Amino acid sequence: MTPRHYLYPLNPRSGYAFQDDRGNWYPTSVEGFLDCFANLPAAEWGIHHGINTLKKGDYIWAHFALPVSAIMAVGRVRDVPHFNKKLDQHTIWIDWDSKLTKRLQRQPIPFSAHRQVAPVSVREANATTRKVINKWLAGSKIRGATSTLAPVRSTKVVIEQRQGQSVFRQHLMMAYEYQCAVTRCKVRDALQAAHIDPVSATGQHLMRNGLLLRADIHNLFDRGLLTIDDNYKVCLHPSIRTSVTYRSLHGKKLAVIPKNLAHRPGRKHLAKHRKNHSSTRQGSGH
Repeated sequence: MTPRHYLYPLNPRSGYAFQDDRGNWYPTSVEGFLDCFANLPAAEWGIHHGINTLKKGDYIWAHFALPVSAIMAVGRVRDVPHFNKKLDQHTIWIDWDSKLTKRLQRQPIPFSAHRQVAPVSVREANATTRKVINKWLAGSKIRGATSTLAPVRSTKVVIEQRQGQSVFRQHLMMAYEYQCAVTRCKVRDALQAAHIDPVSATGQHLMRNGLLLRADIHNLFDRGLLTIDDNYKVCLHPSIRTSVTYRSLHGKKLAVIPKNLAHRPGRKHLAKHRKNHSSTRQGSGH
């Protein structure tokens, strides 16, 4: 029997959240999904529709409503739906297809390409959606608009909340192939979205104003103890240049540079960063 295709809508505003095997909760955003399931090959998700129709091997295409409005993950139904007493609802086990999901991160299937509305739980793909999915599976890139990054807007509650930060990080994750630009670290929980020109100083969530950095490297960068020149070479402050942990980075070119020229760190932003930290860098010999 030919596997069928189902859409599973996800919306950060729905109140539904992801939970990993350690009990940690994540928002139903693309970033939340990837952070939660980076090391988990499967997930048990609740369903309200398709209980009597879903079969082993059927495709489940995760459609993220906000902010991208696109299908960006896919898996296969492990077995027929069952009733989970603990959750008090029917659920299915989904085995994630890491290869196809990684491709979806690079080439998402936008809602504008099929326009099938799936308001809640799973919905079987209609003829138009099946055609689009099969075209994508055959190797074609699906055209259509997906949301782009917007300039940051900040509001103060107890601490400053930066709207768009998770989206910014996810774009950087894809551009840097889920690796720290300086160290190639692939531990997702350690990777952070770094602004070259800080948001507090009018910086924005723009790709050319961003770097994907390991947490400790991000800290050094923000303090000006690590800077990057116009040739994308790392320069360490003398105070840490002899550090066993960091000395091998000095003078080395960035380990990961985005293939897309428009996603590479802007030289004017890097120059401004160096200028802002010129007092820190005095005596560095550069």
